[in-house]
Amino acid sequence: MQIEGKNIILTGASSGIGKELLCLLSSYENVKIIAVARHIEKIPVIEDKIIPFSADIGNKEGVDSLFNFSQKVFGNTDIFIANAGFAYLEKLNKPDWQHIETIFSVNVFSPVYSLEKFMMEGDFPKTFVSTISCVAMISLPAYSLYCSTKAALHHFMETYRYEQSKNLNLISVYPIATKTDFFDKATGQEQTPLPYPAQGVNSVAKAIVKGIEKNKKKIFPSLFFRFIYPIGRAFPLFLNIYSARERKKVSKWLDKIQD
Repeated sequence: MQIEGKNIILTGASSGIGKELLCLLSSYENVKIIAVARHIEKIPVIEDKIIPFSADIGNKEGVDSLFNFSQKVFGNTDIFIANAGFAYLEKLNKPDWQHIETIFSVNVFSPVYSLEKFMMEGDFPKTFVSTISCVAMISLPAYSLYCSTKAALHHFMETYRYEQSKNLNLISVYPIATKTDFFDKATGQEQTPLPYPAQGVNSVAKAIVKGIEKNKKKIFPSLFFRFIYPIGRAFPLFLNIYSARERKKVSKWLDKIQD
């Protein structure tokens, strides 16, 4: 889909991949972008181009308020990028319903409900982009809840492709670990160890923008992952070894910060 002149909603726009995407998308002529985050202080305001909007999209009311706002600002939305999401890096050692519900609300319920709202607007063709993660397909120890949310979103997107309108392009994005403050936020600690391998945020954002322009169905920003994952599928022992190594690394770090 051509990006120039399009009306775009981007969630998770204040940091990480979303912040870099906002920078790239705003370079196109005549775009209008509603940049969504809970805290919008760091989102630049550019008249008739970037419109910050504060909302908690982890609940129905927040998503509804976003679409009500977009209707007032530009009516039809051409591109929706469901990029907001977060992780916990933790040892699961006590039952906590709210803890589980919170991460599923943001990472799964919100993008699915947003897609439903997006579809109701009509005025096709449209593009819906969902930032998933390669952990939808690979086990990452100490991220059990995060991995399960991404696996759920991955399978929803894969299944909905058989039901979608012909004028809707669904794009699933599968980044590997990205060098942002995402992982520090997962623990509330600085210098949280990144899973191996990791890539720069700019390369991820560029891959997403290029994927939108080329009407891709799936985007794998890491060539390494595209190469290694089929091998791991054919020889599961390699993926088991990878997960075991990550478990050893992160367990030492968790023990250290909890001492």
